Amino acid sequence: LRAFYDEKIFEKMPEKEASRYGDQAFTQMMYAKVVTVQLINRLGHDVLFQDVDLVWYKNPLPFFHDRTTPLHNFDILFQDDGARSLRYAPYSANTGFYYVRNNDKTKFLFRSLLFLGDMVLSMTSHQQALAALLDEHSSLTGLRVKTLSGVDFPGGYHYHRKKEIGFLKDIAQGKHVPYLMHMSWTTNKKNKLLFLQQMGLWYTEAKCEAGGGVGVAESLAGEGGLETACCSAEPLIKCHFKDKPSVEQCKDSSVPTIDKNGKSFW
Repeated sequence: LRAFYDEKIFEKMPEKEASRYGDQAFTQMMYAKVVTVQLINRLGHDVLFQDVDLVWYKNPLPFFHDRTTPLHNFDILFQDDGARSLRYAPYSANTGFYYVRNNDKTKFLFRSLLFLGDMVLSMTSHQQALAALLDEHSSLTGLRVKTLSGVDFPGGYHYHRKKEIGFLKDIAQGKHVPYLMHMSWTTNKKNKLLFLQQMGLWYTEAKCEAGGGVGVAESLAGEGGLETACCSAEPLIKCHFKDKPSVEQCKDSSVPTIDKNGKSFW
């Protein structure tokens, strides 16, 4: 496993998760996300970037590597964020999951984004800054940008909207298998974990969750290391909120709702 660490770049990264979208810890991590992609892209590699609140149902890499599809002609491909506001126009690109092909156009794009740290700080997210650059570079250099179908690459935009109940039930029942589920559009780390557990997408044992991180591996050396001690072969499913999508029918009267006037998903 190749790893890269530069103290000048990464020393001041926050050690704890953000409390909410746009707070100081969140904003600092957004710039770190810019640097990581730019470095690998600059070294001459294609890059698949994804947030940690995302779980694969199936490997998406063959999808991006397939040279026989028209999608192979695009320089950069994004999950659809779902937001249709001017802030993310025109592509509505979600920067929590995207694939970058290595070429001069994408190198120039991410080098430009690297120098816009002040813009990332003022907007509290690199997503808006990158959205503006995508629009500019599509005209300036002919950068080809693609927004992927939400049917194959769904996220929080689908998970939290009542209009998508039928679609989420198809996923929960295995009638439709997308490439992934990205728990975006979710307030904090705690809720992301709970929703992933409901959807049968959580595989981390409880003893390895709270505050342990990678460091927990040392204390579990006698149990076979991190993978053996912390990773379950089967999803660890729990019902938390009956008004949110779930692979099990969480209709028991003891299961609360989380949304105002929330109704049972099942």
